[in-house]
This record gives sequence, C-alpha cells and structure tokens, in this order.
Amino acid sequence: MGKRGNGEGTIRHNVTRARWEARVTVGTNPDGQPIRRMVTAATRREVSARLDELRRADIEGRTLARRDLTVARFLDQWLTDVLPGSVSAATESNYATVVALYIRPHLGRKRLRTLQARDVTRMLRDLEAAGLAPNTRRLARSVLRRALRWAEVEGFVARNVAALADGVKLATPEGRSLTPHQARTLLTYLDGHRLEAAFTVALALGLRRGELLGLAWSDIDLDATPPRLTVARSLKRLRPAPGQPSRLVLDDTKTRQSRRTVHLPGPAASALRAHRRRQVTERLAAGDLWTEHPLGADLVFRTEAGTAVDPDNFRNVCYKVTVAAGVGRWSPHALRHSAASILLAQGVPLKLVSETLGHSSIRVTADVYTHLMEPARTEVADAMTAALWGAG
Repeated sequence: MGKRGNGEGTIRHNVTRARWEARVTVGTNPDGQPIRRMVTAATRREVSARLDELRRADIEGRTLARRDLTVARFLDQWLTDVLPGSVSAATESNYATVVALYIRPHLGRKRLRTLQARDVTRMLRDLEAAGLAPNTRRLARSVLRRALRWAEVEGFVARNVAALADGVKLATPEGRSLTPHQARTLLTYLDGHRLEAAFTVALALGLRRGELLGLAWSDIDLDATPPRLTVARSLKRLRPAPGQPSRLVLDDTKTRQSRRTVHLPGPAASALRAHRRRQVTERLAAGDLWTEHPLGADLVFRTEAGTAVDPDNFRNVCYKVTVAAGVGRWSPHALRHSAASILLAQGVPLKLVSETLGHSSIRVTADVYTHLMEPARTEVADAMTAALWGAG
C-alpha cells in the first residue's frame, strides 16, 4: 500500500490489477451521506492528478463527464437531446451534417475530458489540407464550440477548447457585380420571361436566393404608396443526415435583421403585377395539377405546376439567362452583390443599403463593400478642402 500524502485521499497500489487506486470524498448526497469516488491509473502521479481533477470539479459544482465518454458519443447526445428546438430545422440539419462529415472523422474517438485546443487546431489544419474552404472549416469549429459550450455549462468539461483554438481566417473577396448597363441589358432580355419578376426583384432589392423564393403574396402590398415588400421567411433545402432524402422547407429568416420591409421601385412593382396575372393563367392551364399552397404558403414564384422553385434549379436558370443575355455567367448571389454595388454607386447611404440587404450590422456591409467607398471618401476630403481652404 502506498503512503497517504497530504490532501491526496487514500491511495494504494493494487498488486492483483497492477494499478494504482485512490478514493476521495466529493460532497454528500441528499441524505447527508458522503459521496465517495474511486479513480485508477497506471502510476501514482497519474492517479493523484485525477484526484485533483475530481476535487476541482466538486469545488466548482461540476459533474465531470465519464472518463470513457468520447467526443462522438457526446455529440450524438447533444444533437439528439439538446439542439432540437433551440435552432431552426434547417440549421439543425446543417449542424448534423457538419458533425458527420468534418468533426466526427477527426475527433470522434477522442475522450471528451481530455480533448485539447491543439486537437481542434489539428482538425482544422487537416480539413485545410483536404482542400476544404475556409468557410467550411470555420463552420466546423463553430458547431463544435457551440456543443462544447453546453458541456461547459453542464460541468462536463472545465473549459471550451474549441473557443480557445485559433480561428479560421476568412478572406473577404470583393466579388463581381453587374454594371448598371449590364443589369439593364439582362432585364431587357428577360422581358416576358416567366421569372422576369424574380430577377427584377433580385436586382432591385438584393434579396438572398432563399428570401426571394420564399416570398408569399401576403408579403407584398402592391396597393400601398409606395408599394412594399416584407421579407419574412426563406426557402431552403433541408439536408438531413447522410443517406436520408433532402426536402424543401420554409424557414425563418437568417437573422432578426433579415426580417425587413422595403419599398419596391416602380418597375419592380409593375413586374410583380404582370407576374401575378401570368400566374393566374398558369393556374388555369395546370388545372387539378396546380398546387395551391406549396409548403403551406401562397408562394409568389413557382414552377408551372404551382410547386416551390428549387433553389438549385433557380441558380441554374440564373446561369442560363445571364449567359444568353450576353452579360456573362452570374449566380443569384452575384445579383444580390450587384444590387448593393449599384446602390452605393448611386450615393445611397451605407446604413440604408445595409438595411435593404438585411445584413446583421452595418459593419458587415462596410467590410464587404469597402472597395466601393473610395469615391465617398474622396468627396469627404474635397468637401473639407473647400470648407477650410476654399475661397471665402
């Protein structure tokens, strides 16, 4: 039997098992009886360290996770018991995919209690070496950090190692944008196209693809002065766990700031009125095949059978019509970027552009479109020159 050191608890060497064992009291149960815990290890030093870990957890009011609890089993518990109801269905599905594809293969076998920040950093480096984009790596760290935050609150771990690990640096590309001439050329080409109004609204207001396709007629007031449109939801493709079929869903907007009401330019309102008349004709032509309320909403933009427009299909249509119009190959996100660029070029204040786009803050808008602010900065300098050093 080993000697009992000061504050170590009872430590002894089990000859039969060839292991060091220790017992220590960590508080009392509701009946007032002492709670005893035993730890084992190959060396006396290791068993003493585990005793210290138990004492710290007791003092801090934490319940340590089981020593054999792996990161994979912990994440399964988090995804099943904790996450549902705290985020949207689409976000829950996205998190499950991130766990399955990126976190579990790299960290799943590690013990939760011994997970280190360097393990997370190594995972991010391995993902980078595999050619994954910075945003994907950032998302993997973000999901793990959220899960470990719950583990930290529950006392399973003493610290959130994903939060301590170095983050992923994201480049902020300026991106392409249509010139006003190119935008006019595209709209001229789309005259009479069944989705003309969708492209008109996308260019005029810079809506996200899901926001555009998730619009319902109840969100649009064409009789108001001026006409207005409210962004209230987004159409997304829900991608469950690998092996399960995906499906389209209407979900809440991305952030609180994403829910917004904006005024419609006159030509955009006119395009929507023409679109509504065209949709009545399509409904009559489809007859019983028409879907009245796809996904539970009277959607503005639909297929010829009245169903929701798949976001991926809309992206492909966007590629096709922009090439056919002779302005190059553009995505729906590029149309959103173009709307912001054109507004800023026309001198619209940054705050109003940010509100129109539904950015989470004006800083996001400034970071993305800082390259377009140079003319405004020049105007500021010229104005100050005229005020202080101009002819009086």
